[in-house]
Amino acid sequence: MILLQIAIWYPFLSQAQDGLNRQTRLKNHAENDWKKVQQQANLLRDIRSLDESWLQHRVEDTKNGVPTQWSIEGVAPLMEWQTVLEKIEERFALGLLSVSWQRKADGQWQGRLLFTVQPPKANREYHNWLPTKLYMNRFVPNHWQLLSTMRMGENTSALVVYKDTRHWIREGSWLPDAGVSVDEVSFDRVILMAKDGSKQAVVVRRQGSDNE
Repeated sequence: MILLQIAIWYPFLSQAQDGLNRQTRLKNHAENDWKKVQQQANLLRDIRSLDESWLQHRVEDTKNGVPTQWSIEGVAPLMEWQTVLEKIEERFALGLLSVSWQRKADGQWQGRLLFTVQPPKANREYHNWLPTKLYMNRFVPNHWQLLSTMRMGENTSALVVYKDTRHWIREGSWLPDAGVSVDEVSFDRVILMAKDGSKQAVVVRRQGSDNE
């Protein structure tokens, strides 16, 4: 009789034990996730790894004492922005809510990025939050054409074509599609400069020439 009762009740007892084990695993998983959330929250409140003097950051919103929105802002060259954003992505799970970029006359970038704070997880997707390409693509002369130049007072402007799109440019202009700024504009040429400092010249085409 005892063996018969065990045989009858064993499936129910086994299912109950499996359910209890599953609930225990879920509870442990939830507790571990919450610990990671709290650790990330503490890091966001007091970040010692982001010691750049030009960067400001702060918690914008919280829920139940946990940061839900976080922002950074500052003015720096694009290379320094890339270094900071890589640090941030490596340490935190964030989603971009809004971003504002403005290129200064000296070539630096003023940026403000607002993030939503997400639960930490492994194998997060990498994001490129930079406003434009950091390096110039391989320079292809036939992608460029200098159509004309115009001088007004001390300023010289030029009309160039890049991949069938026309741009009026002058010294300091930025062409985000090409990833270059305009270093110099003269009567018969334009000097382009990439963020890595490399320069290329676009000159007036001479009749019968296939190159610039």
